[in-house]
Amino acid sequence: MANCSPTGLPLICIFLGLTIQASCSTLVDTVPELAYQIRFKSKKPIFFNAVTIAFNALILLNSCLYLPVYFADRSSCAPLAMFAVVTFQGFLLLFDAFILVKTYSTTRESKIFLILLSLVLLYRLGSTIADFTLTYAEWDDSIQACQFYQNQDTLRHYTIADIMCDVLATAGSVALLISGRVGGMSNLAGQLLIENVVRSGLTLALNVAVVHMASSPDTSIEDLSLAWTVQSYILQQLMNMEHLYSE
Repeated sequence: MANCSPTGLPLICIFLGLTIQASCSTLVDTVPELAYQIRFKSKKPIFFNAVTIAFNALILLNSCLYLPVYFADRSSCAPLAMFAVVTFQGFLLLFDAFILVKTYSTTRESKIFLILLSLVLLYRLGSTIADFTLTYAEWDDSIQACQFYQNQDTLRHYTIADIMCDVLATAGSVALLISGRVGGMSNLAGQLLIENVVRSGLTLALNVAVVHMASSPDTSIEDLSLAWTVQSYILQQLMNMEHLYSE
C-alpha cells in the first residue's frame, strides 16, 4: 500500500523480503508435489496444497507490488494500487477459507459447522467486494506521490469477518478436543486439531490488534501499512504450517 512518508519504509522492506523469500521457498516445494498428485491421481486430498500454492502466489505478487506502488507515477498509480488491493484481499480470503475448511474436515464434516462456515465466508466475500469498490488510490499533486485511501468502513467489516472466521475455527476445534471424540491429542486427528487451534488463535489475536490500530484516530496510513505488512508475514507463516507439518 502506498504512503508518502519514508520513515517506515526500511522496516516494511525487511518484512517484504522475508515474505518473498518464504513464498518462493514454499512454491518451489509445493508446486511439484501438487503436479505429482494431479498426474498420478493421489488419494491424498489436493485442496490444501492447491490453496497453499494460491495463497503464496498472491502474497508474493502483493509483496512485489509494494515498491512499484510506492514509487508509482501519475499514470500507474491507480491501476497498480488496485491490483495490490485485489492480491491483498485475495490471500486474506484464501486464508479464511483454508482455516475454516481445515476445521470442517476435522469436525467430521458437521452440518452445523458447514452452515456457519458458509455464512461467515459470505460476509467476508461481501466485505471484500465492498472494499474493491470503495477503497482507491489517486495521484496527489500537492505531494507528487501516489496516495492510497483505505475506506474505514470496509476495513472494519472485512477485519471483523476475519475475526469471525478465527473465532469459528478456534471454537470448532476446541469443542471437538473437549468432546473427546478424536480419541486424545496424541493421534493424528488430535494433533491436527491442536494445529488448528494454534493457527486460528494466533490469527485472532493478530486481527484484533489490526482492528484496534485501524480504529484509532492517531494511526497514520504509514503505521497501518506497516501493520498490514507484518500481518501478511505472520499469516504466511501460519498458512505454511500445513506444508511444514506434512513434511
